Amino acid sequence: MALFYAVVYLPTRSFIGTDFDAFESLPVEWRVGLSVSACLVLALIFTLLPNRLHKVGVPYVVERLNYHNGNLPIGNGVVQFFTAAIGLVGGLSIGKEGPAVHLGATIGSYLAQKAKLPQYGVETLLACGIAGAISAVFQTPLAGVLFAFEVIFLEYRQRYVLPLLLSSVTATLISHYLLGPLDIFSIEAVSSVLLSLDLFYACSALIVFIVFLSVLFLHTQKPLWQFGVLSVWWRFALVAFATSLAAVYLPEALGSGFLPLSHLLSGDLVVKSLLLLILVKTVLTAFTIGLGIPGGMIGPAFIIGGLAGAQIALVFEADVTLFALLGMAAMMAACFQAPLTALVAVVEMAHSSQAIVPALFVIVLACLLMRVFFHQESVFVERLTYMGMASSVSPFQRFLRHHTIKPVADPVQTLSVCTSLERVKDLASSMLDYVAYKNEGTWFLARRLVVLEALKTLDLGPQPWLVIDDEKVSMDLFKALDSSVIPSIEEPLSLEAMLAWFQATGLSEALVPLSGASLGLVSRHRLDQFLLKSD
Repeated sequence: MALFYAVVYLPTRSFIGTDFDAFESLPVEWRVGLSVSACLVLALIFTLLPNRLHKVGVPYVVERLNYHNGNLPIGNGVVQFFTAAIGLVGGLSIGKEGPAVHLGATIGSYLAQKAKLPQYGVETLLACGIAGAISAVFQTPLAGVLFAFEVIFLEYRQRYVLPLLLSSVTATLISHYLLGPLDIFSIEAVSSVLLSLDLFYACSALIVFIVFLSVLFLHTQKPLWQFGVLSVWWRFALVAFATSLAAVYLPEALGSGFLPLSHLLSGDLVVKSLLLLILVKTVLTAFTIGLGIPGGMIGPAFIIGGLAGAQIALVFEADVTLFALLGMAAMMAACFQAPLTALVAVVEMAHSSQAIVPALFVIVLACLLMRVFFHQESVFVERLTYMGMASSVSPFQRFLRHHTIKPVADPVQTLSVCTSLERVKDLASSMLDYVAYKNEGTWFLARRLVVLEALKTLDLGPQPWLVIDDEKVSMDLFKALDSSVIPSIEEPLSLEAMLAWFQATGLSEALVPLSGASLGLVSRHRLDQFLLKSD
């Protein structure tokens, strides 16, 4: 995350000379030039790259988690890193949080693959990367954990809590050490909140306004998704045109938008342009993301909510700081259906718990209105639904993913194809039911009792399978037994992968490696028995 900040903000500061988000301080020619150049460079990059590297962002992370066992290719993460940096440097109306989530998830997935962890280990490290990314960007450790649960997994998982907390706290400490306190916009301590009818009326108006902006934000994107089949040159040219208009007439809408909110809280922003800025920022961000610019929308949604809260505070003559916090919480909750993440994020960012009661009020009602009256899920869920993909897995799939093959694997005694008679006799005291041996690269499986029965035939005289070499008497298992060929496969990540292998091959048994050099026998019958007992 520190490298991402350096790539994004050092070039921007060199252009602007002051704050990284102060694009309005640049001449209009520079603002337009940066936006157009960024879109042109992005279009060129996506033209040269293969289609498999075009997928980036939070929806792609969820897709890989649900359909590809959490395997996130490094190449897509690299593309996300540089393309998001180009868009942010060019002043496009996107955020850095979505790309940060992709990068964190990619790092977690890569480490899990290198460590050859089972499926639940892959999901744990992937979630740790996501939580750490959000924590590093906002320096809000608890909100990072809740984000992974509410936005990515769409459920709370108790077994993941401790590793996610450790990842979030560590990421926050490192971010604080390398980058310093990220007070991108300063919010003074909120004074004691007096619960009154005036506050109730103002909060009700804020809820209506936030729901309107959330619906506008989503329904501006939805029609644009169908243009994904068009050339990136056409799509990004439209983004360049729209951003250029904003650069000329309302430059405060450029970039992530943190600086305008900071100016508003300090009383520097012109009030008469606030409503226009909110609407333009909402539409421009949705337009930019909807047409495929590889950026995030979490940060811009936060800022739009903060500006909306400030607008309501000015109308009702209320505390601007308090309502900016309430607006940020409500907007994030409504757009991403992440109520606890929104609540905890604003509390951690403001270092104050005074706004909890009104925040809960606006968050709950905003979420309910979006779900009940507009039937809208999270923006990411809606995107995946449009693509024909599920945003979560079924309870049965989740159960299979969280179990390794060890509960259904019966240990197998491995022998060489020519085994000494003493070793064969020792099988009489063994507790294992099966014996496996390898002949000319092929594995064969036999029951232990069958091997012992073959040994007893020596009582009838010399047998064809008897091998005498250098005073060593051995049994040729291949000649002595009527063994069945059995495939040997790499250890599956989970029971889901094992079941998928059975379904794909039509076979009913397989040898899999267990701890050390031992092998285990996994059968479809044994797997079915385990599932029935678990039910």
